[in-house]
Amino acid sequence: MQKLKVKNPDAIKEQIREYLKSSNEGRFVHRLHGILLLLNNEDNNCNTVASLFNNSPRSLSNWVHKLNESGDIKVLRDKPKRGRPPKLNSEQLEHIKAILQYPPSKVGLADNLWDGKTLSYYIEQRFSIKLGVRQCQRLFHKLGFSLKRARPIADKGDDEKKTSKR
Repeated sequence: MQKLKVKNPDAIKEQIREYLKSSNEGRFVHRLHGILLLLNNEDNNCNTVASLFNNSPRSLSNWVHKLNESGDIKVLRDKPKRGRPPKLNSEQLEHIKAILQYPPSKVGLADNLWDGKTLSYYIEQRFSIKLGVRQCQRLFHKLGFSLKRARPIADKGDDEKKTSKR
């Protein structure tokens, strides 16, 4: 049988790695797969398997030690993350990102530019969620927007006075 070739292998590898990093279940499956490779071939050691998986050998060693201590594969699952849950869910963030494409007057606000204060007011009116001005400024950055303000242009003046030395 002819060996199959994957088109664009580097991009596919990167997509798989990103999925395994971002998904809790993917990270668990990744760890199980590493353990299986160690178990199925006696020639494999932590260094060889870790190089295949783009992990450090120490990570694989830690997984094996955890398994040996507990005797259950559930210890390879990530523990629940701690921290404050976000005030805005992903649907609300998408809505905000969409409305930021237009001037505030489009949603019934008197301002002509979005800023932290305007966004804070809009979020409170729309979602009944109070976010501070600074948090709204961070939200702009998180959503991929940057602060752009109109720059004043010097009024036409006397060119001679501009260039003359006093």
